[in-house]
Amino acid sequence: MSNSTPPGWYPVPGADGTAGHERWWNGTAWTSDVRPVQAGGGQIADAPTQVSWQNPAQSAAPPPPSYGYGAQQQGQPGYGYPAQNPPAYGYPPDAYPPPSRPNRMKPGTAVGIGVAVLAVVGVVAAIALNSGGDGPSAKPTPPVTTVTVTDTPSPTAPAPTTTKPVSPPPTTTPPRPAPVLKDTVADPQHAITVPVFEGWEANTSGSHSTVFLGTGQYTCPGGGSCIRGQFSVEKETISGSTARAAAEAAMPAYAAAIFNSITSHTDAGSSSTTVAGISGYAVRWHVVTSDGSKGYVLMVAVPAKGGGYVAFEGGVDDAAGAPDPSVLDQILKGIKQDTSAADDSGA
Repeated sequence: MSNSTPPGWYPVPGADGTAGHERWWNGTAWTSDVRPVQAGGGQIADAPTQVSWQNPAQSAAPPPPSYGYGAQQQGQPGYGYPAQNPPAYGYPPDAYPPPSRPNRMKPGTAVGIGVAVLAVVGVVAAIALNSGGDGPSAKPTPPVTTVTVTDTPSPTAPAPTTTKPVSPPPTTTPPRPAPVLKDTVADPQHAITVPVFEGWEANTSGSHSTVFLGTGQYTCPGGGSCIRGQFSVEKETISGSTARAAAEAAMPAYAAAIFNSITSHTDAGSSSTTVAGISGYAVRWHVVTSDGSKGYVLMVAVPAKGGGYVAFEGGVDDAAGAPDPSVLDQILKGIKQDTSAADDSGA
């Protein structure tokens, strides 16, 4: 019999020890021919010994026993293959390399991934140690020292002092003396008395007024007789929803009657007032006429007993020689109720 393994298909041991493929042995070496295991193929022990697809560094399987009995006796041929050492496990120098197995990680790749994972773990641990385990924290900022530099002004010569001339106070009209009470006149219709001051004359027989006061008579520029001031209590009442409304409605006609050709007027302090203890309203104007003349006009409305409002009215020139306009209010304040009057139909 031959002293070598005969050519043929022999199973190739797999990773689990079972044959997955058969490879052709030409009698002296393995060829590159590989095929799936055929039905009824030989056992792994019949093939020339070779390593599995695992790393050759692993412990090699013991060589398969020869067919037949143990080692032949001297001078007796043995049954089966001749007793010889079969090819060693592993591929011969010109062996066909084992086919690559899909989805199987190479040992070098596994080692590289393990090293990368260890590196990432080390970085995370270093970050956790630096942060103190309490989350991110701001690094301490060194204190900032602020230095304030103040510029020292250069010395300058003092500015020369100048004395401005003091302007004389503006010339003002000296206050006029308070009126001096001369007498009083009775107004039976309104049951009141009216004061008469020095320089004023009283008339109680007028066609429109129960009491008429006048002062400062002079010749008008166009001829005729004019006076510097007047005050009267009207016989006829005036109408209005309120004392203010009645006074404001009566004012334009009265102002035009005592000052000709009024071109403008301004309010001179209209307000509520009281006459003989009865509340009313006073309208005060300062007027200007077409010829430049100026004056003050007063219209006061006080409720009457029979309805409507009693009108107290007056005016003074805004000119030299005329009485002070405050005299009109002085007359209002001096009006008193006359309890002795027989006619009680007044204000």
